[in-house]
Amino acid sequence: MGDKLLGASLWEQDLFDAFGEHVEAEREMLEEYEAMAAETSSAGFGYLAKLILDDERRHHRLFADLAGSVQALTEARTSEAPVPPIPVTALEPAERQRILEVTARFLEHERHDFKELSKLAKELRPVRETTLWHLLIQLIRADTEKHIKILEFIEDRVKHPAIS
Repeated sequence: MGDKLLGASLWEQDLFDAFGEHVEAEREMLEEYEAMAAETSSAGFGYLAKLILDDERRHHRLFADLAGSVQALTEARTSEAPVPPIPVTALEPAERQRILEVTARFLEHERHDFKELSKLAKELRPVRETTLWHLLIQLIRADTEKHIKILEFIEDRVKHPAIS
């Protein structure tokens, strides 16, 4: 990225640079995915390119948010950080309990979905060479696995808050 952060430690500057370089590198790839999605004569390949493009746009935004958060941290503007901290210790006991209850319910749902999606993927194996259905169920299952990781992270941080 080239920008130097005032007051940044070497580690903070390295993180900021890495996040910024990723944003810049992704910019060209985003354009290429857009072109592939728009120019291919295959509706199926265009559909898949658009799926990747959606993810890459989100990744691009996340890396920009991470860079902005490092910058806000080094400039002591943490309230302006695009990726906010998780000060779980500031939660009231009732809110902590509510978060744990909701998270447990979401985890149960996502884990059930994961099992159902696994069964559905097996059912779709016969058409995996001729349709996108099997692949899409696998992608949804991967998203479900990601949701489980996020919820487990929330559950862990609420149960075991870091000392601030």
